[in-house]
Amino acid sequence: MARTGPQKIPGASQAYFYGSGVFSGSAMEVNCGVVHTTEGRTVPSYADSQGRRGALAPTVTGLPDFKARKIRWYQHYDVDESARALANKLGGVETNTANVFQIELVGTCDDKYKTSWSGKRAGVDYLHWPTAPDWALAEIAWLIRWLNQQHGIPLTCVSNWLAYGKDSRRPGITPASYGASPARMSMGTWRGFKGWCGHQHVPENDHGDPGSMDFARVIQLAKGDSKAPEPVQEDDVPHAIGRYDTTDRTIVPRKWTTLPIDGVDLITGATHYQAMAHIQAVVPPGSTIQGRFYHLRKDNTRWTGPLIERIGTDGSTFADFHNSGSVVDTERVRFEVIYYPAKSDDQKSITITAAYCRGLYWK
Repeated sequence: MARTGPQKIPGASQAYFYGSGVFSGSAMEVNCGVVHTTEGRTVPSYADSQGRRGALAPTVTGLPDFKARKIRWYQHYDVDESARALANKLGGVETNTANVFQIELVGTCDDKYKTSWSGKRAGVDYLHWPTAPDWALAEIAWLIRWLNQQHGIPLTCVSNWLAYGKDSRRPGITPASYGASPARMSMGTWRGFKGWCGHQHVPENDHGDPGSMDFARVIQLAKGDSKAPEPVQEDDVPHAIGRYDTTDRTIVPRKWTTLPIDGVDLITGATHYQAMAHIQAVVPPGSTIQGRFYHLRKDNTRWTGPLIERIGTDGSTFADFHNSGSVVDTERVRFEVIYYPAKSDDQKSITITAAYCRGLYWK
């Protein structure tokens, strides 16, 4: 089966990539995703009983960076390549090879470690994913949104995420999400499943991760929910972003162009932000304009947000581009656009007649 679309996740480290070695997987076309938790505080080796690294690896691992309020992604397999983190019994239903993208989140889902774990503090030294802050969920949402845009995994998820602990929906059994729980799919349901679920939902498996994680919130953020993230402290007050520019700007075809909106740097010195860039442009019908936010670091390297595409219409084209993210003090948030004419040999430029950026950020 051919692999369609980009296979490497933007910005993800390939330092622990196992897809080109002895554990390389089968080609497939992803249409669903499974979320795991590592039950540890570092990126695992994913070694089997023989000590072979990568033998039990997912597609990607997310490691929280508390200082930067980011998730550092480590990719282990191509997007359309089967990973190895699910149990797959002989003669049963396919799991790892059932068009599934697998995410491991470093941390825990165990409610015993909701506040502390071996002297470490939740939210400071590690994440208890069922109570993870909005900045962490927003980082997962970025990946979920990219997979939706580039590979078509639906922005939907199952509704019953049982706790890895006590849960009134499964009285008398602790942890409630472990084993043959009511949340576990039948083989038939799994075969037709599209969207996102947890390890606790997959048949032929008994693990209960990621517990009662608020994955519905991840889906909301991936869809561009503009609600403010939960504050880090009770007295945190968001700052408003309000920039407007009616200067005509010429955009040449097929070249990324940073678009100043009353200044080049839209946000500086923030820890978390949610913003929308809106542009008005004269774009020929059928042509395409794409936009994305990016973070420019002090050393001029950059983190690039998800790409959003809009199609030109008759008259003026109005386009919105949403993003949420976390930045450190030395990073600057900017916005860029690129224009693709409907005809490949068309070299005519377009004009952006107005642009604004609105949103909120927290210091």
